[in-house]
Amino acid sequence: MLIIVYNNPSITVAIDELDSGIFEYLLGELLNIISEKGKGQLIFTSHNLRPLETIDKGFIAFTTTNPENRYIRFTNVKGNNNLRDFYYRDIVLGEQNEEVYNPTNNFEIALAFREAGEAFGSWTAFQIAGSKRKEIGE
Repeated sequence: MLIIVYNNPSITVAIDELDSGIFEYLLGELLNIISEKGKGQLIFTSHNLRPLETIDKGFIAFTTTNPENRYIRFTNVKGNNNLRDFYYRDIVLGEQNEEVYNPTNNFEIALAFREAGEAFGSWTAFQIAGSKRKEIGE
């Protein structure tokens, strides 16, 4: 699909989770090449923050936690700002009009880990992995 975007000016390609299975640095290089010399339009989602360092800031939209205003462009971004750092700062300080991240409740995550360990036993994953190795003859 990226070959088509690179070569065809009348094409728009949308890819969900473009970063899946691609080394982070290589993802940045591919996006840089496509944004500089590609003829088509590429729309994608990514959980990887490397695109924030390689794509022109004007081409990036962020999802928000507000279902009534799902997509925004960051405001007050200067030309010399690293958008990845800007994004992290917004998660902590909330400088945009919309929230881009629901705060993590580390206590709830730790509690869920503890309860799962109690319910399934702390060695369950290792026992499953060990039995799989026996099945394939290792």
